[in-house]
Amino acid sequence: MSEQNDLPVAVIGGGPVGLAAAVHLLEQGVPVKLYEAGTAVASNLRDWGHVRVFSPWRYCV
Repeated sequence: MSEQNDLPVAVIGGGPVGLAAAVHLLEQGVPVKLYEAGTAVASNLRDWGHVRVFSPWRYCV
């Protein structure tokens, strides 16, 4: 890695997609800084029981 690439990538959100992105980056040797507004990772998923993104509702429940 070059010196510039030693800087961490900011991943905003500790939900399923943010966690997957962070893991993918870490597997590539890229340092990560994960930011989550909730009290724990996947807070919204825990609170709501589902996360509706771009999928039809029938796939989200």
